[in-house]
Amino acid sequence: GMITNWEEFEKYPWPSIKDVDFSFYEYVSKNLPDGMKMMVCPSSGVFEIVSESLLGFENMSYLIFDNFQLVEATFNRVGQLMYEFYQNIVEMENVEGFFQGDDMGYKTSTIISPELLRKLVLPWHKKFAELAHKYNKMYWLHCCGNVLELMDDFIEDVKIDAFHSFQDEIIPVVEFKKIYGKKIGVLGGVDVDKLSLLEEKELRRYVRGIIEECMPER
Repeated sequence: GMITNWEEFEKYPWPSIKDVDFSFYEYVSKNLPDGMKMMVCPSSGVFEIVSESLLGFENMSYLIFDNFQLVEATFNRVGQLMYEFYQNIVEMENVEGFFQGDDMGYKTSTIISPELLRKLVLPWHKKFAELAHKYNKMYWLHCCGNVLELMDDFIEDVKIDAFHSFQDEIIPVVEFKKIYGKKIGVLGGVDVDKLSLLEEKELRRYVRGIIEECMPER
C-alpha cells in the first residue's frame, strides 16, 4: 500500500474537489435526448479505493489490528471526497441519482468482516443515499461477491433503491427477486460466466427464463 503510517497519510497528495472537472457531466446533462436521465458514479467505491489502491489489502489487514485509527482516517478521507463530488452534481440538470459501485465480497463471503464494513464503509454509502434522497433522487448500489449478510443493512440502514450484480453460485437473480424484489429494484441478473460460456440456444433459454420469472406480475 501507498499509505502504511501517519507520515505517509499526511504526505499523500490527496485530491481536492476544486480539481475535479465537471464539464463532462455538464455536457451530458444538457445534451441528453428528451426524457432521458443519467445515473452518476464518481469512481470506484470507498472500500475498493482504500483496500486496493491506498492501503493495499495485506497492509490494511495488519493495520486494522496495529493502527485502526489510521485505517478509519483513510476510509473517512476517501468517503468525504466522494461525498463532496456528489454534492456538486446532485442538483445538475437530468441527474436522476447515483449508481455507486463498491465490491465488498467474493464467492463465499464478504472480503473483510461484516462488522468492519458496517463501521468503515456502510456509513458513507448511507450518507450518499441520504444526499440523493434529500433531492428526490435514487441511490443504486453495485456490489460483486457474497454480501448477503449485509443485504438487510443495504436496504434498511443505507436505504438503497436498487441492487446490481448477481452470480448464480451465490444467489440467482430469480431467488433474489423473490426475497427482496418488493423492497428494492433488481438490476441485471444474467450471470456473466454463463453469458460468456453457454452456447447460443442454451443462453437464450437461460435469459428468457430469467425474464419470465422476474418480470412484474401481470
